[in-house]
Amino acid sequence: MQALRDPIHRNIHLEPWAVDLIDARELQRLRRIRQLGTAYLVYPGANHTRFEHSLGAHKLAQDATRNVGLSPDEARPIQAAALLHDVGHGPMSHTFEEIDPRLGRHEEFGADLVRWSGLADRLRAHGIEPRRVAELLSGNGEHACLVSGDIDVDRMDYLVRDAHYTGLRVSVDPERILQTLTLRDGDALVREEGITAVEALLLARFLMYPAVYFHHTCRAAESMVIAGVRRLMADHAKPDDLRLLDDAQLLAALDAAGDFPRRIAQGIQERRLYKRAFEGTRAEFDADEHLRRLLESPAAREAFERELAEDARLAPGDVIVDVPRLPLLHEVGARVLLKSGETLPLRDASTLVGTLLKAQTDHWRFWVFTPKENVEPVRRAFARVRDRARATASQKR
Repeated sequence: MQALRDPIHRNIHLEPWAVDLIDARELQRLRRIRQLGTAYLVYPGANHTRFEHSLGAHKLAQDATRNVGLSPDEARPIQAAALLHDVGHGPMSHTFEEIDPRLGRHEEFGADLVRWSGLADRLRAHGIEPRRVAELLSGNGEHACLVSGDIDVDRMDYLVRDAHYTGLRVSVDPERILQTLTLRDGDALVREEGITAVEALLLARFLMYPAVYFHHTCRAAESMVIAGVRRLMADHAKPDDLRLLDDAQLLAALDAAGDFPRRIAQGIQERRLYKRAFEGTRAEFDADEHLRRLLESPAAREAFERELAEDARLAPGDVIVDVPRLPLLHEVGARVLLKSGETLPLRDASTLVGTLLKAQTDHWRFWVFTPKENVEPVRRAFARVRDRARATASQKR
């Protein structure tokens, strides 16, 4: 058995079958994909990778399967799934998934890799059925909740790891959560004495959104990459070819394409990022039906971007409208096993979690980004275009 040193979990012990999987090119590629995409442009320490995170998830899966009393044969596919759960990620991590719906989710592509790539042969060589691992990656099958559930090893590792490398202080204790985990009818339940540890997990996730995941500069950089790759794809680059690149290769492809994609690549490499011309809250979004209509679909947003650019007399691509997905705390649905034997959803067992559920979209924002020199023209264009949309809607009544 080999041991690796990890800054989060200290020692990670690896069985020979796990070492063999780690040596596969599909997993080694994750060394070159940053966990937080472009967040290193805001947090210089955020250079940790999907590879490190995969090792951490594997370590927590070892702890989880041991704590719930699974046999080695039952545990091995779960631990393999935790190790391989991110092999389907494209370059720039989750940023890549926002480029085009045709790309699908990384879990789906990862499950395909486990079934059909060289990973399948490596798994079979160690008596692990690839189809079972792929099923777990998709969130299906017995004990899938440990890998892809409301409170799973993936989530526990990335929250602690992301906070560590961005320099944020959180009090998440994965070890305590796993000690209080139990299985019932295929679901993972947290015993009542573990509620405080799970509350800390959810509070950390809630606070990471405004600090990191929804930081406006992080979103500006991600939006630039998305816009550049969309232009690259419009010029006949195939999504499946781009999916297999790493971060550096994607930027190189943008740079080689010239024109707008090159400008984006150079902006990322030299940290010349777009700035905010407008920032709106969830309350503003919900209250303004005209604005919602302009932003409600990708096609509507693209048309809005073109209209803003035309109004401000700018080139296409000089205006980017970013409407992130809402941050939803899925963990609130996890079940708690009370000392009485009754089970309750976490949202009902914890007043704090119920409050976080009500506040989960408080930090959500949407933005209009543009190069620094265009901020004022785009800000004025935004006001004019929104006023025209309101006037048009009034005339139709």
